[in-house]
Parts: sequence; structure tokens; C-alpha cells
Amino acid sequence: MDSMITVDELRDLNPTLSDNGLQQLADELNEKIDKLVGEEVVESLTPDDVDTLADMQDTASEQELADWVAEHVPDYPEIMQNNKDIVLGDYADSINETAGENSNNE
Repeated sequence: MDSMITVDELRDLNPTLSDNGLQQLADELNEKIDKLVGEEVVESLTPDDVDTLADMQDTASEQELADWVAEHVPDYPEIMQNNKDIVLGDYADSINETAGENSNNE
């Protein structure tokens, strides 16, 4: 699955992290998005479709999987965007909470 959160987006939120730290954070947040999206996709499928998708994961290319999901989960782009927004929002909130705690301690 393509990376949804980029280093540049994170740099805007937390300019104090190094490029390496930003890449590691992007990887972690994208894994979280992948997990959330996967759970939501599975919930939207019939049991037969879940079995088909599970079988395809061992043999199909990423493009074949993407095409199958696009056909069987028509709101997939919205699912991706919503989960990206949630994960980025949670991260931004955690930065704001940390900044607020630090300013209270000064």
C-alpha cells in the first residue's frame, strides 16, 4: 500500500525532528493507518469476499489486490482519507498536549 503520510507533512507538524526521525515516525503512522484501513475493509466485506481476499494476498500482485479492493470496496478512497485524517489528528493533538505540558512546567 502506498504511503499516505509523508515526511513533509510531519515536518510541518513537528519541525524539531530529524529527517531520520520523521521517516521513522511516518513509517509508524502509516502502519497504524494500514491496520485501521484493513480492519475497516474487512468489516465491509462479506465472509466470502474476506476469504477471497485472504487467498489473493498470498498470490496476487499489489495491483491485482488494489483492483479487487477498488471493485469490492467502492468507498475505499474515503476510508483511506478518513483514517489518515484521524491518525494525523491524533498525532497533532499529542504534540499540542506535550507542548502545553512543557509550557506549564516552565
